[in-house]
Amino acid sequence: MSSSSTIQTDITDDALLSTNLSVNDTSDFPDLSAVGFSYTFQFWYLLVCEIPSLACYLFVFIYILTEKTQRRALHNHSMLVLLIICFPIVLFDYSWTIDSCRREGEVWFQGSFLCQVWWLFDYGFYNTSVVILAWSSFQRHILIFHSNLVSTKRKRLFIHYFPLTFILVYLTIFYIYVIFFPPCENQYDFTSAVCGDYPCYFTVPVLAIWDNIVHGLICTFLIAIFNITLLIRIIWQKRHQRPNWKRYRKMVVQLLSISAVYLCFNTAPSIIVTVQMAGYPDWGADVYNYFFFFTTSIQFLVPFICLLHLPNKFRKIRKLITGNRRRVMPGVIVRPIHH
Repeated sequence: MSSSSTIQTDITDDALLSTNLSVNDTSDFPDLSAVGFSYTFQFWYLLVCEIPSLACYLFVFIYILTEKTQRRALHNHSMLVLLIICFPIVLFDYSWTIDSCRREGEVWFQGSFLCQVWWLFDYGFYNTSVVILAWSSFQRHILIFHSNLVSTKRKRLFIHYFPLTFILVYLTIFYIYVIFFPPCENQYDFTSAVCGDYPCYFTVPVLAIWDNIVHGLICTFLIAIFNITLLIRIIWQKRHQRPNWKRYRKMVVQLLSISAVYLCFNTAPSIIVTVQMAGYPDWGADVYNYFFFFTTSIQFLVPFICLLHLPNKFRKIRKLITGNRRRVMPGVIVRPIHH
């Protein structure tokens, strides 16, 4: 699911006859003109949120990449990937949306390739971030309760690095195929935001169901399950085994905070899409656009949550602001006394 505008999708009669599941007549990017907010409100809301969010992204990137301990920490790898995926959404997707709001929905560029790139950020990157977070939620169980599985380089290669790489490669191939080389013909409308339309693969039942159910609803469900069970396991073991939870506290709280934000904004749209695909296209249609408009808050908030759980962040901020300048104090030269 994406986060900026909703598009009404029409399913052909042949497609409806070929499957009992109807592809949801709203896709992942709410049509800005359909949201009950003025373009002026949307423009300022997105702009005011985007500027501090981009600054926070840059600081977190600098912090993690320049601090050796943070860069090598296994739990930071999936979070860093999540940040790298969310950053282009804020930088490009939301910036272009802001510009469309300024133009009252019109797209400033008139090229199909750029529209496809916009769809890639909006649909592909957004859903990829959900899948990565689902994997991160599962991975925390390994890092905390089964750390022996990543105790050697070989184990880390197969248990830690390979799954993350496989997810990224698979999703990259999937979204490049369905957006740039689909088994249908994309349509573009340059007079409304996000090129006014949706990738045509949403009219292909198999692809639409796979994307919305597997990448959307199931992964959202897994995020909830993995985080709830993680919290239960921590509470249970803290009472019975009393391990040193201080070393895991920030790792756990960071994941739970990010997951809570995703679940807060992503659960309702995922449920609405699923119900609509199950044959009730009008269910939740009145509130769908509003839910998706505010899913933009996810990418805006992620870097701030990561920042809150970084150690010595205030010292690092002060160091960056002051440029690590050292105050030079005048010295007093003491000459030896000769008798």
